[in-house]
Amino acid sequence: MARSKEEILANLEEHRAAVARLESELGAGDAVQVKWPPAGFYLTYYVVAGATLGILASLTSFACHVIGSLATHRDPLLFLRVYGTFFLGASALTTDDLNFFMLVAVVHFSVGATAGAVFLVLANRYLAEGLFLQLAAGAAYGLLMWAVNFYLIARLQPLLWGQSFILELMPTWVALGTHLVYGLTLGLLLPLGRFTPYRPVVR
Repeated sequence: MARSKEEILANLEEHRAAVARLESELGAGDAVQVKWPPAGFYLTYYVVAGATLGILASLTSFACHVIGSLATHRDPLLFLRVYGTFFLGASALTTDDLNFFMLVAVVHFSVGATAGAVFLVLANRYLAEGLFLQLAAGAAYGLLMWAVNFYLIARLQPLLWGQSFILELMPTWVALGTHLVYGLTLGLLLPLGRFTPYRPVVR
C-alpha cells in the first residue's frame, strides 16, 4: 500500500535527525569548515601560477634566442654556453657534456619560475587590468631583470673566474632583447594567472 506524502516527509525527517545524531557522535559538528573561495589574497595560488607562467616565458625567450641564432647561422646553444661560464668558466664554451647543458637549462628555467612568481604576486596585488598596462609592466619587469643581471650578477663573474665572459661574449642588445621577450610574455599571459574561483551553478 502506497504511503502518503505526509508519511514520506515524516520518515525523511526521522532519517535526517538520525544522520545528525550520528555526525554529532563522530564529532563532525566540531570539524573545521573549509571556506571557498579562500578569504583575502590567495598567495599560494599566485606563487604556483606565477612559477608556471615564468617557465612558459623562459621557454619563449629561449626559443626566440635559438631561432635568432639559427637565422643568423650562429650556435643555437651559445646562450647556454655563455651563461654556463658562470659555473665552469672558459671550459663551458667548448664542452659538449649533456649534463652541463641540462644544469644550465634547469637554472635558467628555475630563475624564470621564481621571477614569474614574484611578478604575478605583485601584479595581482597592485596592477589594474588592461592589456597595455600589463604589457608595459611586463616589459619594465624584464628590463629590471636585465639590469640586475648586467650590473650585479655578471660583474661578479671576474671574482670567480678572472674574466667576465657574460659581458664580453653576450651582446647587450641580445641580452636586453631576451629579457624583454620574457617580460612581455609574462604581461601577455597575466590574465591566465588571475584567480577566478569556481562557483557551482544553482538551478
